[in-house]
Amino acid sequence: MIVKEAKFEISAVTKKQYPTKGLPEIVLAGKSNVGKSSFINTLVNRKNLARTSSEPRKN
Repeated sequence: MIVKEAKFEISAVTKKQYPTKGLPEIVLAGKSNVGKSSFINTLVNRKNLARTSSEPRKN
């Protein structure tokens, strides 16, 4: 997969906030400290698209 452009769209809390553009979506699930944010940043070759914290459970 080659990611040409990546941007944060929305952090949806309710169903009516879900994006309606029909673009592909990827879901990552896991406990705190498993590297989800680091994986996203590596995948799109950016440092701060997904925020990471130096302290567990801290945003």
